[in-house]
Amino acid sequence: MSTLPSCPDLLDAVPPTCPGCEAYAPFWRWVRADDLRVLTHDGDLICPKDRTFGYTPAPAPAPLAVAA
Repeated sequence: MSTLPSCPDLLDAVPPTCPGCEAYAPFWRWVRADDLRVLTHDGDLICPKDRTFGYTPAPAPAPLAVAA
């Protein structure tokens, strides 16, 4: 047996989904830009849910009151 990892083992090292938006992005990376840490999908496409540029999840809508 070899102590070196096989090619399929190396491919499984990084999951193919973006940790920010959970979209299929096999080449997602954290990139440093002007002292900011930015989540990108392919090195130059910024994740739409990256909190670096102000993304905040929308609050849950208030439940509607139903008159009986």
